[in-house]
Parts: sequence; C-alpha cells; structure tokens
Amino acid sequence: MKPFLNKLFISILIFFLCLELFLRISEKYKTRSEFKGKSYSYKYKVRRSNWYYTNKPNTSRTKKEKEWQYFNQYNEFGNREKSIQTFIKDTTSIKIICLGDSFTEGDGAPYDSSWVRKFEYCINVKNKAKYKIYNAGSCGSDVFYNYKILTDKLMLLKPQIVIECINSTDVSDVIWRGGLERFNEDGTVSGKVGPSWEFLYHISHVFRAFMHVFFRYNEDLISENDLLLKEKEAIELIENQIEQTAQFCFSNKIEYHLLIHPLPSELIEDAIEPFELVEQLKNKPYVTLLFESFNDYYRNNDIVKDYWIINKHYNSKGYYNMGNIIYNELKL
Repeated sequence: MKPFLNKLFISILIFFLCLELFLRISEKYKTRSEFKGKSYSYKYKVRRSNWYYTNKPNTSRTKKEKEWQYFNQYNEFGNREKSIQTFIKDTTSIKIICLGDSFTEGDGAPYDSSWVRKFEYCINVKNKAKYKIYNAGSCGSDVFYNYKILTDKLMLLKPQIVIECINSTDVSDVIWRGGLERFNEDGTVSGKVGPSWEFLYHISHVFRAFMHVFFRYNEDLISENDLLLKEKEAIELIENQIEQTAQFCFSNKIEYHLLIHPLPSELIEDAIEPFELVEQLKNKPYVTLLFESFNDYYRNNDIVKDYWIINKHYNSKGYYNMGNIIYNELKL
C-alpha cells in the first residue's frame, strides 16, 4: 500500500508542477505588474515612508517597459516636472496645477509628450494670456494622494487653477487602499489588511486559477460577491474627497476642474463609463465628462495606433489627441 501511496503522491505533485508551468507559460493569470515585466506587486499590508505618492525627489532614471523606455527626471517634489523654482519665480503667468495618475504624468511617452504639455501648448497659442502648467500627475496616485500633495506642497506654487484628472482605476485603487485613514500621524502610509492567503497567490499560478475560477476573486483579491458593495463604498469615499478638494480650492480662490476620462481599454469596448462613479459626480458644476468626446474621436480613428497594447497607456500620439480633446472640452 505504501509504494502505491508514494507513487500517487509523486504523480499528483508532478501534475501540479506541470499545471503550474503551463499556467505561467500561458500568462493567463499574470497580474498587471507582471505583464509589464515587473515582479508581483503586493496590494495589501503595504507601508510607505511618507504621505506623497511620488518618485524620490531630485532623482532621475530610465523607465523601461516591454514596449518602450524613457528617461525621467524628478524635481524637488518627486514629480516628473521642471524645478519648482521655475514656477515660483514666474509671477506673470496664470499658473495651473494638473493632478492625476499615470495618464496625467504621461506614462508611456517622453516628458514633452503628455496631454498636459499638449494642453499647455494649445491654451497658450489660442489665448492672449500666458499660462504655465505644473504636471503633478504621478503613476499610481489617486484622489487622496492628490489632495495631500496639493494641500501640503503644491500651494507653494500659488496656482490660480487646479485640474484633477481621474478614471475608473481610482475606484479599484481606493477599494484596496481605503481613504484618509491610510495616512498615519507619523507621516507614513499603511495599506489595508488583505486576505491572509495573498502570499500563496503571489507564488502560485495554480492557486490564482483556483481562487479565480472557484471562488470568483479578481486580481485585487476581492470576491465577485463583495465587489459591488466595495465599489459603492469606494465611490462614496472618492465623492467626499473630491468635494473636499473642491472646497479647499474655492476657499483659496482657486478655480477647480475635475475631468473624468475613459481608459484606452474602455475605448476599445466603446467607452463603457464607470456608471456609478459618473452618476455620483456628473451634476457637480466643476465636473467635465470626457467619454462622449473620446468616443466621437475614436469612432473615426484607430485607438490601437494610439496606445501601448501591453502597458495599456497612451503613446505620444494618444496623449497628443487626449490633450486636444481636453482643450476643446475644458473652456478656460
């Protein structure tokens, strides 16, 4: 009996090793960070050393992805932007700060090819007044991190206008990050406590398949049964934070605009709006929805030529078009 059990155990082990290898080769259960050629990125129990979701200040690096690589220079605040002194010393221009995530930073394109730079060009060509725009967009940021850097650091630039740009990824980010409770009094940031089995999810694609197929968990490690409730909670947090950001700007005599834009992957599916998020925010006077204008443009133009298929961000041409669309929709 014992030899039989040994053979059975070895057979089962070989089967699961082969299945693990097959799933890894097929890439079916790779996470977003792994598709970009990076290691698995833990979502929960993450601890950051400060409140600001930026790169290390006064540094530079060549950012490499499978489809592109660009040299990025980060200023005193850790933003991919020129020195803050350039903005502080300018006392004649109308200053605009743009807040947002990787789509505002311009991930997937050089510094001078973000939608912010195209928007700046358009607004200065078409207007007599001179505008100077600071790009505070940062890969992975969300409305809570945007608020922290705006109120704690960026007010030093004395902006007259703030433009905040968000999309459906803000909802998924807030689901697993939470709201203002992430910010600790000692200046650090703590992530939410996630499932105890995340380590197994990290090391085994067989385990990922098991959790996805049988328990209906998504990549954020949230079950299908819990997702709608958690999305609703996250949208409520986002709505409250955006209103707080707007009121902060108004109290400081700053013009505030919130832009909600589709992702390239959503455009391929005819720009399915993040319905609940839009419903909660669309009637706010400072909100501009960009779904219709993006849809109108890409009905007659090929979206596949405007973004990186693996990285899922726009390329230079895509950001050029995004800047044009935002300029036409946002009447300053």
